[in-house]
Amino acid sequence: MTSIEIITLIGALILVTIQGTIIFRDAIKNNIPNPWIWGGIGLMNIPSSAIIYLIYRKLYFKKKNKK
Repeated sequence: MTSIEIITLIGALILVTIQGTIIFRDAIKNNIPNPWIWGGIGLMNIPSSAIIYLIYRKLYFKKKNKK
Protein backbone atom coordinates (compact mmCIF):
# COMPACT_ATOMS: atom_id res chain seq x y z
CA MET A 1 0.00 0.00 0.00
CA THR A 2 1.15 3.47 -0.77
CA SER A 3 1.19 6.22 1.80
CA ILE A 4 -1.79 7.94 0.16
CA GLU A 5 -3.88 4.77 0.47
CA ILE A 6 -2.93 4.38 4.12
CA ILE A 7 -3.82 7.99 4.90
CA THR A 8 -7.14 7.61 3.08
CA LEU A 9 -7.93 4.41 4.98
CA ILE A 10 -7.11 6.00 8.33
CA GLY A 11 -9.26 9.04 7.47
CA ALA A 12 -12.19 6.83 6.48
CA LEU A 13 -11.89 4.82 9.70
CA ILE A 14 -11.88 8.01 11.75
CA LEU A 15 -14.97 9.35 9.95
CA VAL A 16 -16.88 6.08 10.33
CA THR A 17 -16.03 5.90 14.04
CA ILE A 18 -17.16 9.49 14.61
CA GLN A 19 -20.39 8.89 12.71
CA GLY A 20 -21.18 5.71 14.65
CA THR A 21 -20.50 7.45 17.96
CA ILE A 22 -22.70 10.43 17.10
CA ILE A 23 -25.57 8.18 15.99
CA PHE A 24 -25.23 6.06 19.15
CA ARG A 25 -25.25 9.07 21.48
CA ASP A 26 -28.17 10.66 19.67
CA ALA A 27 -30.17 7.42 19.90
CA ILE A 28 -29.56 7.27 23.66
CA LYS A 29 -30.43 10.95 24.12
CA ASN A 30 -33.71 10.58 22.21
CA ASN A 31 -34.67 7.23 23.80
CA ILE A 32 -34.69 5.45 20.44
CA PRO A 33 -34.84 1.66 20.82
CA ASN A 34 -31.63 -0.35 20.31
CA PRO A 35 -28.99 2.41 20.32
CA TRP A 36 -26.20 -0.18 20.06
CA ILE A 37 -27.63 -1.47 16.80
CA TRP A 38 -27.89 2.04 15.41
CA GLY A 39 -24.31 2.75 16.45
CA GLY A 40 -23.21 -0.44 14.71
CA ILE A 41 -25.09 0.50 11.57
CA GLY A 42 -23.34 3.87 11.74
CA LEU A 43 -19.99 2.07 11.59
CA MET A 44 -20.81 0.43 8.27
CA ASN A 45 -20.53 3.28 5.76
CA ILE A 46 -20.69 7.02 5.23
CA PRO A 47 -23.18 8.85 4.83
CA SER A 48 -26.02 6.46 4.02
CA SER A 49 -26.12 5.12 7.59
CA ALA A 50 -26.65 8.63 8.93
CA ILE A 51 -29.33 9.34 6.33
CA ILE A 52 -31.20 6.13 7.19
CA TYR A 53 -30.96 6.92 10.91
CA LEU A 54 -32.26 10.45 10.45
CA ILE A 55 -35.23 9.18 8.43
CA TYR A 56 -35.97 6.53 11.08
CA ARG A 57 -35.68 9.09 13.87
CA LYS A 58 -38.13 11.42 12.16
CA LEU A 59 -40.63 8.59 11.59
CA TYR A 60 -40.15 7.34 15.17
CA PHE A 61 -40.98 10.74 16.66
CA LYS A 62 -43.98 11.12 14.35
CA LYS A 63 -45.29 7.74 15.49
CA LYS A 64 -44.49 8.50 19.14
CA ASN A 65 -46.33 11.85 19.04
CA LYS A 66 -49.49 10.26 17.59
CA LYS A 67 -49.91 8.02 20.67
